Amino acid sequence: MTTADDPTTARVDEEDPRIAKFRAMVDDDADNELAWFSLGQALLDVGRSAEAEVAFGRAGALQPDLMMAWYRRGECLLQLGRYAEAREMALKTRDLAIAQHHEGPKADADEMLEEIDDALA
Repeated sequence: MTTADDPTTARVDEEDPRIAKFRAMVDDDADNELAWFSLGQALLDVGRSAEAEVAFGRAGALQPDLMMAWYRRGECLLQLGRYAEAREMALKTRDLAIAQHHEGPKADADEMLEEIDDALA
């Protein structure tokens, strides 16, 4: 994928230096899951859900047990109205939370599932 095709490089927010910082980290090491996660969080924080979803997806692909990458990706998908995909992320988060003994994220995943059900009702 070329930089022009990568949605996480579509715009550089001069007003948010975190995006540029984490983009540079990703450019330096494309296999750095924490840089991808941080880029996703910075993008999500400024309302760029579609771009953040890609970054969180890459983080999760690089480290499949990175529970919060799946959860944040689900949040992005929910914001984008992509409910079936968001459900998959919530279920994955829930499974990882159970396996890793994290009650808070499990409850968050359950809440996301309820929100998806409500949106589809």
